Amino acid sequence: MRPYLLTTLGLFCIYAVAQTSVYSLSLRDETEGLLKERHNAAPGQPFNLNRLKQLHHAIMGGRPNVWAMPPNMLVPLQDQIEPLRGIAKELAQSARADDRFYGAILNSYLKQTNETHSLLLKLAHDEHKGTAETSIDTLFGLHLDTPELRRDLLNALQETSTTYSTLHSIALNNIGTWEVIEALPILMKILEDSAVNGGPVDRGIVRQIKALGPRAVAALPLLLQLRDKRRAAGDADFRELEDLDYAVLVVSGEYKSSVTGENNTSQSRSMLPPLPVQSRIPLTDTIKDPLSLKLWCIVVVLTVAVISFFWFIAKIIKIRK
Repeated sequence: MRPYLLTTLGLFCIYAVAQTSVYSLSLRDETEGLLKERHNAAPGQPFNLNRLKQLHHAIMGGRPNVWAMPPNMLVPLQDQIEPLRGIAKELAQSARADDRFYGAILNSYLKQTNETHSLLLKLAHDEHKGTAETSIDTLFGLHLDTPELRRDLLNALQETSTTYSTLHSIALNNIGTWEVIEALPILMKILEDSAVNGGPVDRGIVRQIKALGPRAVAALPLLLQLRDKRRAAGDADFRELEDLDYAVLVVSGEYKSSVTGENNTSQSRSMLPPLPVQSRIPLTDTIKDPLSLKLWCIVVVLTVAVISFFWFIAKIIKIRK
């Protein structure tokens, strides 16, 4: 039984380490490929979207979002993407929506300079939802948001027209997660209106209030009132009651661990290097090359797997004799 377990464990480790190494090699290859392709492109030639998609997968593969990454993971990644700074700027300023989306992704992973910050602030108002959401997520996650951006999100949240802007949709689904506490009165009004005549509550708004945590304690009476009404109605979906119960616990402070559990980016965000870059102590010299470490891991794991495999074979031969 033991040889089976050792062989399985060895193969699993090989797969896990190899996957991580492939991502690093893939990112380097995709970066070099994009630079070469762009260098040989004719003036005004549009970007190859397939190439950009491959680069996107290489950046994101197996990694958390940029704002959730500690420096020992983020800095080497930034160094690999740094040669694409010019392309990231070109993409961000492109007339094509798809280009701007990939521009937002690249600019989010670059070392933040004043120019990069300005590009992300501009892309935060882009008509392409993915572009705007990526940019705003990065700005809030890296604590680079501005009072003006917060104000724009609050204004968008209060839109009353039948045709809502992209910014309204994004704010509605993320403003609590972005910890924009100024939005609490607006969220409470939307939630109260959604449950008119005792109907179902807007679960998305409940989750945004919950994301604000104990700071949203002003909403606690409303949450309790709506929860009791929905329970008494007898027609509430169990997920609706679950969201209300969970929000009550978090906002009241009785379930503080949920805030750190769900919003676990807060600690890692505070670890990220602030602007400006020039005032930051370089971290790259203190970090070993992650690729060389992974190659050593592969050698060790392969050795263990081979030994386990031959031990397994030897056991089978001995049993048959």
